[in-house]
Amino acid sequence: MKYDVQIDENLYKTYSDIRLGILHFKADVKQPSDDFWKYMSDEVEPKIKNEIDKKGWNDIAGVRGSRAVYKAFGRNPGRYRVSSEALLRRVRRGDSLYHINSVVDVNNLISIESGLSVGSYDLGHIHGAITFRKAEKGEGYTGIGKGFLDMENMLVLADDEGIFGSTMSDSTRAMVSEESKEILVVIYCFENSIDLQALVDKAKADFQKFANVYDVETWIL
Repeated sequence: MKYDVQIDENLYKTYSDIRLGILHFKADVKQPSDDFWKYMSDEVEPKIKNEIDKKGWNDIAGVRGSRAVYKAFGRNPGRYRVSSEALLRRVRRGDSLYHINSVVDVNNLISIESGLSVGSYDLGHIHGAITFRKAEKGEGYTGIGKGFLDMENMLVLADDEGIFGSTMSDSTRAMVSEESKEILVVIYCFENSIDLQALVDKAKADFQKFANVYDVETWIL
């Protein structure tokens, strides 16, 4: 059964190209295998670095649309960095990606390959239906490793208790840990030219292969 996720229709009045790719699954979250990190260091990261090395950030698919939606809603993408751009900057510099856990690390694989921000959320800490909407003045949350984040005018995910996720940084409340059992992944897409269905299908395969997730369902909003 699909988890109740909705997009606030008012967002389309400001920016029309808004889609969410959703994956809902169960997992036994662990540390990723050595084979995963060998694949990342030997194949994925060198390929991505070569692809983006000479490009401006507005020329990279995925990042381009995410920066555009920031501007449309009144946030500065140079000051409040899109999470996919932050990861790609590490790849461009030759810095290692963070080693968190099997789900979050695959999440970041999907993000650097697509240029899109991707969030993974522990449904054990989510209450009620989820709405993707604009954050209002005074709204914010504690970001993972970042302290309190002012989210005014950001596009965010919110449940009955308030906001908990965005394309910039996820919250400590809904973060995935090795205690997480049921997980929702959101791929944030703001470019109609991107084949989101193909990306969701690949994400499903990657989570199954590298994170051993099960009972997977996917859909697009």
